[in-house]
Amino acid sequence: MSWSKQGVVAELSAMDWSFRHPAAGVQWQQYCDFYGLQLAEEGCSGHFAGLMDSAGYQVVVQVWQKDDARGTAVLVHGYYDHTGLYSSLVRFCLQQGWNVVAFDLPGHGLSSGEQASIGSFQEYDEVFSHVLQRVQQSLPGPLYAFGQSTGGAILINYLLKRQLTPLQSPFAGVTLMAPLVRPLGWARGKIMHTFASLFVRRIKRKFKANSGDLQFLQFLQADPLQPRHLNVRWVSALKKWIPYIEAQPASAVAVNIVQGDHDGTVDWTHNLDILREKFPQQQLMVLPGGHHHLVNEAPDQRQRMYQQIAGWLS
Repeated sequence: MSWSKQGVVAELSAMDWSFRHPAAGVQWQQYCDFYGLQLAEEGCSGHFAGLMDSAGYQVVVQVWQKDDARGTAVLVHGYYDHTGLYSSLVRFCLQQGWNVVAFDLPGHGLSSGEQASIGSFQEYDEVFSHVLQRVQQSLPGPLYAFGQSTGGAILINYLLKRQLTPLQSPFAGVTLMAPLVRPLGWARGKIMHTFASLFVRRIKRKFKANSGDLQFLQFLQADPLQPRHLNVRWVSALKKWIPYIEAQPASAVAVNIVQGDHDGTVDWTHNLDILREKFPQQQLMVLPGGHHHLVNEAPDQRQRMYQQIAGWLS
């Protein structure tokens, strides 16, 4: 591999929301090739990227445009993830006829910040809100939001924090994939965090079999942008966010939820109970045999998921 995070970021300039000049540069091209992000075969007429200052971070935003777009999708990735791992979801959205916007969360991928760390989940909310504002100003609606795991938590937070009604929601569709409310084993995790936070800042990460796609699992361990540690500060932020979000009143906004029944990362049965309470107007697909990283599940599982989502949003 001849590209580096620093090299790619150095080739990017401030995000140009007028979309006049596609991103370019030797390392940028190598980064795109490495993750399969050049998607001209899906009708993408331009792939743009740039830097955006938000919430004290330098956030890297990417946009795939279609000449005849009939809407725009905004993608929010999960913890440890980054935009490079979401080519299957970008491709799906392009196939639906939408422009696509994705960004790396603070501490993830190409964005700045202590790796896999955050001071508060409301910092994620500030960044997401800023990106969304620019999208609304620059790209056509209707808007569709997709959140995987922590990305789902960010969308949940956005909707519940503002107590949005269906008419106030900026989205024509919201899809949550294996959304985070509580991680699996949270009761034990809170106790461990209380002691660990006194002595360490991070804990060595254990890579779980979070997908049925063995090729993806191998790629994940070799991914140069993958954090190798769980940041204790991020767990502290989660510890404050869970009771906050579970105390929010219900929303009338409709959401779509896809959840695998072999998910070993989030406490999905508890989470679905909470989400039934918070979003009574929901459509749910429990994917038999589905693991946590649904965007990178085995191809047949992804196809089932995307067919269901396309039906919901058609």
